[in-house]
Amino acid sequence: MAGRAGVILAVADVGRSLAFYRDALGFEVEAVYDDPPYATLALAGTRLSLAEQGHAADDRPGVDLEAPRDPGTANALLVVEVDDARAEHARLGGLGVRFLADPYEPPWGGCRFFCVDPDGYLVEIEQPS
Repeated sequence: MAGRAGVILAVADVGRSLAFYRDALGFEVEAVYDDPPYATLALAGTRLSLAEQGHAADDRPGVDLEAPRDPGTANALLVVEVDDARAEHARLGGLGVRFLADPYEPPWGGCRFFCVDPDGYLVEIEQPS
């Protein structure tokens, strides 16, 4: 049985992405490595790892990690659940985080909005109903 699950995002600059996830979204830093640049963070029992692109690994031959090239195409989406999406939108806006649109209240309830990390990954901030 698994103890925890997570995701690894390929990023252009681990330090820049680390600052976004730690300082803006509140992830806790578990570890940071220099060679190759890599960081592991956690939030709500989920692990998020950041792997700087351009570093091959012997255990994944033929597979390179690469940050998104086109911010208009999403191939991964991180969801962070919060108690008050509108308050979080205001707080993140004060930090200069880029949003796709204002908070939205879907017909099924709750409230959500989408922001973008430094590499263009979408992050959904969701207040469940």
